[in-house]
Amino acid sequence: MADEGIGKDGKPYKIVICDDKKLEVQQIKSVLESKQYKVIATFENGRELVEWYKHNQGAADLLIIDVIMPVLDGYAAMWEMKEMGPLPKIVFISVENTATLIKDVLAKGVLDYLTKPLKREMILERIGKAVRR
Repeated sequence: MADEGIGKDGKPYKIVICDDKKLEVQQIKSVLESKQYKVIATFENGRELVEWYKHNQGAADLLIIDVIMPVLDGYAAMWEMKEMGPLPKIVFISVENTATLIKDVLAKGVLDYLTKPLKREMILERIGKAVRR
């Protein structure tokens, strides 16, 4: 389906990507945009994401956040956003694949956890499921 990124209202799902690796951000962005998702912002660390989120709660349908980043990691960013109100829809991505960490973040309300390296099909399938929840 070419329009997986389009919601029931006919508008594209709005996505924010936070990862310190520019190449991975570009990869995820182009995969999602190929299916009509709209990437509305990208950030290189959790601090930038949290600052944006303070003024833009509800602006994105989904946040894709790397766990391991400089300045403020994804896990800490999740906690700061959770303190501001209901946790936004989050999918974590990381090279870190410890079962206890994955279980912990899913128990705290994160929708999914994708381990790197990311494959196109996995990105589309899992992000599609997450935005529709």
